[in-house]
Amino acid sequence: MDRKLTEFIALLRNNGLRTSPVEVADAVNAIALVGYDDRRRFHDSLSATLAKSRSDGLIFERCFESFFSFSADDTPPAPDPAALSLPEGLQFLFGQGQGGGQGSGLPVPGIPASTLGEQLLTDTDGQLSLTLARAVAATDLSRMQVMTQKGLFARRILMAMGLEELERELEALRGSDTARAGLRADLLRDALERLRGRVREEVDRYFQLARAQNRDDIVRSTDFTLLRESDEVRAVIRRMAKRLVTLHRRREKQAARGILDVRATLRRNLAHDGVLMEPRWRRIRKDRPRVMAVCDVSRSVSQYARFLLLFLYGLQEVIPRLRSFVFASTLHEVTDLFEGNDVETALDLTLERYGLGSTDYGRAFADLESLALADIDRRTTLVILGDARNNNGDARLELMRQFHDRARQVIWLNPEDRNRWGSGDSEMLRYATCCTHTYSCRTLQELERIVDRLLKSA
Repeated sequence: MDRKLTEFIALLRNNGLRTSPVEVADAVNAIALVGYDDRRRFHDSLSATLAKSRSDGLIFERCFESFFSFSADDTPPAPDPAALSLPEGLQFLFGQGQGGGQGSGLPVPGIPASTLGEQLLTDTDGQLSLTLARAVAATDLSRMQVMTQKGLFARRILMAMGLEELERELEALRGSDTARAGLRADLLRDALERLRGRVREEVDRYFQLARAQNRDDIVRSTDFTLLRESDEVRAVIRRMAKRLVTLHRRREKQAARGILDVRATLRRNLAHDGVLMEPRWRRIRKDRPRVMAVCDVSRSVSQYARFLLLFLYGLQEVIPRLRSFVFASTLHEVTDLFEGNDVETALDLTLERYGLGSTDYGRAFADLESLALADIDRRTTLVILGDARNNNGDARLELMRQFHDRARQVIWLNPEDRNRWGSGDSEMLRYATCCTHTYSCRTLQELERIVDRLLKSA
């Protein structure tokens, strides 16, 4: 239960209710006193220790009802014999007696009854709900990260409840030709289907909670090949950019102030008997970064280019001098498109006009030489995004050397794994000799780390 309490507090924080370590400790101590048996007392104890205002209370109530919605009262009703339209003479199979509750099917002689089967047909005291709760806890649904895992975790819950034993009983019942066996098998299948639906609902609820708690981490660690641009992904990119802007602003303030000059400070304060009353700072010269982004927007890597440009243009507060170029066969500057439109519209227009087509890196670098070589200097960071697959064309390696010699640094982001560099028509290993840094960049998390290094070194 302590793990569940930790997950619940994480959910509160993700929904905007701030909780300090002291408040969490108070909540744990309160629960240790009141226990878990009484839902109302459990709720009131958490509310009193974690919700500090009216708005906090609203967040708390919403999250509490969502997270702790499982209840023993959720047990589905036992099958009603009147609703089964049983043939004449078979009603004796149901009713009171021999371990069965109202509307339960009796075990078939010679076929061992499964524990889960008996709970499905005879549960009158919430035992099935307790078994389900224990199976959910044993399965640890908090590890579920992507939608495709929902079926896997639902199966694990059913297995923890005893599905394997129930399936053996159903197989044995199918092998029997008695009316009692056939009817019990039908009842078990119907009850199992209802249980499957209930488990699916439970898994889906936990998945939504996991998304709420780990949404950013899931999106940031998802491979670009599986990631699709959406409002949620764009929101994550904006938060990443804002975090980097805040971090870089702090570095700029430190650079403006300088670092403590120990020798000058000691000399200055000799008149004060060595008491450091007047610190002296050594200035740090740090220019605003000048970045040129050159993106391959051919069919194979156009999606990667979208994510890179979305991220870079989210950093305009700290990269005000950003020029953007895109290419497939020929290279075009699209800086004006981004200055005259919002980022999403500019991306759509860019890919519509210049996307797709076969890749020609040699021609693109020749176009970059004619368009921007004079503007590449020791303050310029050149960022190239592409897989370096040149369709066996001329790589124009001498142009890359020229860019490297003129620029402050050349950074190449390749969406392929390093073990594929140089295979087939890939020129990546040759281009790497003309780059300051080369990275295999396959997730937003890796992109964030690379751009952070760029801001530190630009």
